[in-house]
Amino acid sequence: MNNVEIRDEFWGVIIQDRDIDLYTCRKLLKGEEIEVAFMPDEDDLHEIIENAKEIFTRIEENDMPFREYAADEVLNHYREYIVEGPTITKAAIVNRMRIESFSVGSGKSFDLSYNDDGICGNHIMMVFVDEHGEPCGVDIAG
Repeated sequence: MNNVEIRDEFWGVIIQDRDIDLYTCRKLLKGEEIEVAFMPDEDDLHEIIENAKEIFTRIEENDMPFREYAADEVLNHYREYIVEGPTITKAAIVNRMRIESFSVGSGKSFDLSYNDDGICGNHIMMVFVDEHGEPCGVDIAG
């Protein structure tokens, strides 16, 4: 099935995957290209895209606290996923994590996917952020 393209001044070309009703684009963040996903439910896609712009502009300044939160959670609750043994430090985790994607749906909450640089067996570290911009959960995916 053909995908639909939406052009946006900030995001560039947003592509709709009709098979899963997901809209994605690529955007530079901290000098790296990441995937951005817009997940509309009942809400207006254009409202989600506008909310995402505001959130995206704050991600770079909040990236370090998000990585620190994830590292704490990994060390406290997900230690069994760490493949480098018990000596890995919070600083090592924080310094090796890199954002791969940003997803936003209804409201102001969003999630970030971080590459773990092999720390957790090349799994993705998901950081969930609430509508107030505070990290509220971590999951190891993959």
